[in-house]
Amino acid sequence: MISGKTKKELLDEILKFGNVYLSCLKIGVDRATYYRWKKTDDEFKGKACEAERMGRENICDVASHALMQNVKNRDQRAIEYVLNHNSEKYKQKQASQVVIVHKKELPPIVEQKTLEDLLDDYGEDLHQKALKLKEKLTMFGEKIPDKLDGSPIEDHELSGYEGYIRDWQRHRRVNKESIDATDIASLRLENSTSSEMPLREETYLDRSNTEAATLNNMLDTKHEPPTN
Repeated sequence: MISGKTKKELLDEILKFGNVYLSCLKIGVDRATYYRWKKTDDEFKGKACEAERMGRENICDVASHALMQNVKNRDQRAIEYVLNHNSEKYKQKQASQVVIVHKKELPPIVEQKTLEDLLDDYGEDLHQKALKLKEKLTMFGEKIPDKLDGSPIEDHELSGYEGYIRDWQRHRRVNKESIDATDIASLRLENSTSSEMPLREETYLDRSNTEAATLNNMLDTKHEPPTN
């Protein structure tokens, strides 16, 4: 049973940028469950609608800040956009574009997506890519190791840990036994003089994940004696 704490964490996440899909994905709550809560719980519905509204305002503030940064950087398109929408001198005059057409010639109506729809599509695309990557990494019965702190690697974090996972799986196949994430440091020392399968430190330095980028420092300091 999902606790009230989880609901609060989900609402706090939606409040950041107003996107339901990505918020549910991060907290670990199914999107259908979120909409069911809104339908059956009036109090939750009120808080959820307010969080979505304020979240959309927050993401607009972020976009406005980015636009101003582009103006400061003298980006021509950003400058034109700001002037066209805020200055009477530079506003483009709206010319009449009324066109009379026969009913048979009417173009099909194309549904316009909102910002939230686009963010949902983007989140779904990331989710599908994560599932495909997980399928590749677990092919032929391969396992996915835990992080260095012992916590599991979530699906949306797989791309950031791909190099780390593949090295862990490679060493596991070579040694024909299960190894922990923290055993990689000792494996590095054991294989440093072997030409069969040397550990490549650069495979761990995945730019998309800060924690993976610290692995080299941990490998270098794991076997050093403590300093007074």
